[in-house]
Amino acid sequence: MRRMTTPERDDRGVATIFFILAMTALLIAAALAIDVGRYVAEARSAQNSADATVLAVATDCALTGSPIADYTPYRKPGQTISTPACGPGEATIAATKAVNDGLFLRRNAGTVTREATAKWGTLGAATTLPITISDCEFSQALLEGDTDILLYLDDPKPQSGCSSLPGGFSQLASANDCSVDVSAGGTVPGKPGADLQKQVPCITNPNGPALPHDVLIPMYDAAACQAAGCNGKGPYPIVGFAMFRVTGYSFNGNFFAGTLGRHCPDRNDRGRYCIQGDFIKYTTSQGTPGPSTDFGTYQIYLFS
Repeated sequence: MRRMTTPERDDRGVATIFFILAMTALLIAAALAIDVGRYVAEARSAQNSADATVLAVATDCALTGSPIADYTPYRKPGQTISTPACGPGEATIAATKAVNDGLFLRRNAGTVTREATAKWGTLGAATTLPITISDCEFSQALLEGDTDILLYLDDPKPQSGCSSLPGGFSQLASANDCSVDVSAGGTVPGKPGADLQKQVPCITNPNGPALPHDVLIPMYDAAACQAAGCNGKGPYPIVGFAMFRVTGYSFNGNFFAGTLGRHCPDRNDRGRYCIQGDFIKYTTSQGTPGPSTDFGTYQIYLFS
């Protein structure tokens, strides 16, 4: 009697099928990863554009009170930004970009939008040069005016209208010849008799751009040291910060004669050390925002 046998199954094609399915799945996963990566890249680009644009808008709002007409240089091709506007001390910008032409994503697949907010306001604290100028002098100056003012160190005969204090600008006590940390609302002791010549490179920047040179300085209240003979001892109550554009100086010496000559114009009555310049409007990213008197210098920073 002959035994019936079942023919063996041929599985050689199954592996090929599984291989094709696995490769298809891998290709789909790779395509999705590429599309997701595209979204991530567009989102990062939109955020960078929003950050750059809103900082530019905030700068214009702080300095002029209104945004400029065109912020095209701050956005990438294909992006759109929301209408710039100056809010109460802050501005918000949204950057939007359509995401399409991926492996799976086609046109009208969606958009990516990112927002950024920048704020601006007066400085509450900063690291500045170890000199200070009175707010009384600021009140007599024209902000970004055409006429320079001349300030004398610890001037015993200040300009008309500033008779409540002895100096136009003064030196501050500092462990560093070129910097001091000050806060609005606090006081800083003076440094009478100090060698101002050590600070000349900090003030005039001889190794950098030629004058005029802009320096951030703290402003002190006119109530500081009203008595005669203070001679720069202070203390100086700091009320805010200003940007002073130095256009000339004289610090009484051969090497540091300065652009005004070896001697200040009125050295016998007002002092041997003097600086010439004007106050300007300015925005900065340094320092700490906080309440202080507005001297035309504003700190701008990303809030979100």
